[in-house]
Amino acid sequence: MTAKQQSEVLRGIQKASGKVENVNRYIIPKGGISLAYAIADARDAKGVAVAREGSVGFGIDEPVVRVIITARRFTPEMRAVGCIRLNEDIAETVREVLQDVEEYDAEKFPKGISTMEWGVAFLCKEGVPAAICAENEPTYGGCIYIFGETPDDVANRILIISERLTL
Repeated sequence: MTAKQQSEVLRGIQKASGKVENVNRYIIPKGGISLAYAIADARDAKGVAVAREGSVGFGIDEPVVRVIITARRFTPEMRAVGCIRLNEDIAETVREVLQDVEEYDAEKFPKGISTMEWGVAFLCKEGVPAAICAENEPTYGGCIYIFGETPDDVANRILIISERLTL
């Protein structure tokens, strides 16, 4: 990873993180909204920047990192993801706004494997959807992963979902 790539990714994720600071508190999962942005050839956490609760950095072991690394195996231009809270009201709004939404329940997957990576890979075989609703995830309990080519795309989608929930 070059310094230029790292700088571009950090600037992009910091800008997007600032955009989602004032979203409807209802969509924020415990631990806050996480955003991840991968450099163009990222293969592991070292090539993915994460923004969460005001802190930004590379090489952080966060679920969003594993999600974007897995999704990029199927759609390499998909470089960003954000995580918001999952409940039926939010999921319904996400379905209405983004339409291309897949879902899985981690409790229904085989034991002994990473349900998150398996679930994302299973749902992305035909391409990465705009969002994945992941029920019963061990880390968050349940969350919605919002995808985009850039963190700005992800932040804009999160803002639209947040605004729809306050109407």
